[in-house]
Amino acid sequence: MVFFVLLQLPIGTHEWSKLVTPEELVLALQRASISVEEMAGFFYNPLTREWSLSDDTSINYIAYGIKKSEAPSATPQ
Repeated sequence: MVFFVLLQLPIGTHEWSKLVTPEELVLALQRASISVEEMAGFFYNPLTREWSLSDDTSINYIAYGIKKSEAPSATPQ
C-alpha cells in the first residue's frame, strides 16, 4: 500500500528548497501583523477516502490567522 501511495506524484513534482516550513510561515505572517490562531497537519487515508487533521506538520499543514487591527482612527464630527 505504501508503494502505491508514494507513486501518486511524478518524481520532481516539488522543488523542496522552495517549500515554506510552518515556522517560516508563522514568521512571515507575524511580520504582516497576522497572528496565527491555529495550525494543523492533515493527511489523506486512501482506504477510507477521507482527510483528517493531525498534530504532525512535518509533511503538510494548514493554518489560519487573524489580521491585527490598526489603531482606530478618529471619527469626524
